[in-house]
Amino acid sequence: MKTPGILFLIVFASLFSLTACEDWLDVKKTFTFEHEFPVTSDDLSFQESEVIDMPLKNSLIKDYGSKIKKIEILEVRYWLTYHEGSETQQYNNISLNVAKADGSDSKNISTLQNVVLSPLLNNPTVLPTNEEGTKKLSDLIKNPPHKLSLKIVGDINEVPVNFKVYFEFDVRMTASPL
Repeated sequence: MKTPGILFLIVFASLFSLTACEDWLDVKKTFTFEHEFPVTSDDLSFQESEVIDMPLKNSLIKDYGSKIKKIEILEVRYWLTYHEGSETQQYNNISLNVAKADGSDSKNISTLQNVVLSPLLNNPTVLPTNEEGTKKLSDLIKNPPHKLSLKIVGDINEVPVNFKVYFEFDVRMTASPL
C-alpha cells in the first residue's frame, strides 16, 4: 500500500518541479531593431508608412517564432540622419503609430509637439512612449506572422520638408526553447 502512495508522490513532485523549472529554462534575449523613414514633401503635412517583417529584421524572431512567450519594448530612441532645412524648421506635431501589416487597428506609440529638427541631427533622443502603442507593438512582434506597419504622421512649420528620421527599438524577448 505504501509503494503506490510513494510512487504517486514522486511522480507528482517531478511534474511540479518540471513546471517550476519551465521559467528557469526560458531564453531571455535583448535585441535592437531599427527603421528609417525618408520624408520629402512640399506640403506642410506628411505621412510615411512601412510594413516591417520582423523575421527578416531580426534572426531571434525567425529562430524562436511560435516559441516566443513575451516581448517587452524597453526603450525607443529617434534622431535625424539627414536634414536639409533651416535652423528654425520644426515638427509642429509628429506621431509614430503601429498597426497590423494591413494598416488596421492602429495605436499611437508616441506623439511629439514643437520639436526643432536641427538639434536632432545625429543626436539619439529617448522617445516618450504610450503604453497602448508599445503593447500593440509587442503583440505584433510576438505573434505570427510577426509583421507590423510603422507609420509617421506629422506637420511642420516650413517647407520644403527633406529629412530622414531614424527609430531604434530596444526589445527584450522571452522564449521557451522546449
